Amino acid sequence: MSSSSLVARYAHRLGLDSSEEVLRRRAEGTPAEVIDLIDELLSAHVRSICFENLDVIAVRAAGEPRGIPIELDSLTAKLLDAGRGGYCHEHAILIRAVLTELGLSAYPILARVHLGEGRTSPGGLTHQATVVDLDGRRYLVDPGFGGGTPEAALAFDAEAGPRMTEHGEHRLVPADTVLEPTMRAEADWALQSRTSADQEFRTVYAFADIAREQADLEVSNWFTATKPSTRFTGAPVVARALDNGGKVSLEGRHLRSRRPGSEPELSERTLTDSAEFAAVLGEDFGFDLDRSFTDPIWDIARRS
Repeated sequence: MSSSSLVARYAHRLGLDSSEEVLRRRAEGTPAEVIDLIDELLSAHVRSICFENLDVIAVRAAGEPRGIPIELDSLTAKLLDAGRGGYCHEHAILIRAVLTELGLSAYPILARVHLGEGRTSPGGLTHQATVVDLDGRRYLVDPGFGGGTPEAALAFDAEAGPRMTEHGEHRLVPADTVLEPTMRAEADWALQSRTSADQEFRTVYAFADIAREQADLEVSNWFTATKPSTRFTGAPVVARALDNGGKVSLEGRHLRSRRPGSEPELSERTLTDSAEFAAVLGEDFGFDLDRSFTDPIWDIARRS
């Protein structure tokens, strides 16, 4: 795979009007211009490439105790060429490869997720994201946290205010200002988000500013894809961001959508059979999948 083909394939998948040449020229601009570029990529990425764990559930349905491939050639064939989505490890590796091919300095980090009730100790390092270094100033870049992912680059700066996107506000804060010592582990920073329905910011995940080794990424991916009864191995999860703050998501058998407007349209329904499940994956998420792939996933979903 040539470097130009990766950037060009990515731009095509995102439906960008800019050519590869224009993208490369913008990546050579001032830090502010580069952040504008990254923001545009993030916004287009989350609207074009779904968050989904269907391969994880397919492996479970087949009784195969293995992770999913995260080699660049494999995941670009899936996310770019086949029109599929992926979960955090796939999204992070893809956008980091693109940013690197554009000439930017980027490295992987691993985070501990803090969403959910009843946590009394830090979870595992299960979430992968990317840090971009622009002239010594670092930014979190993460298109792969599903519906709550920040759609803008976030500066490692305690004085920086939150950044507003169509789907909410996001900010990075020092971990020791929002997490008790017993929950902090080695974290330096915490991502916090707030939607229009939230009164307060919620801590999404926390991380150390450490460039992780490939072996660490492989262990995290394997654990996330194989540990029984977790969010991503228990049932299919698919999410797609829509324009103007809308969202459609599928978790197990439950389909939810929020479509904005003067009177926002909220809908929810429970899928009843494998045919409806396959139709939703095609119509709502744009996947072209054979029933031989989706039917075993439905068998997992209907029991979840």
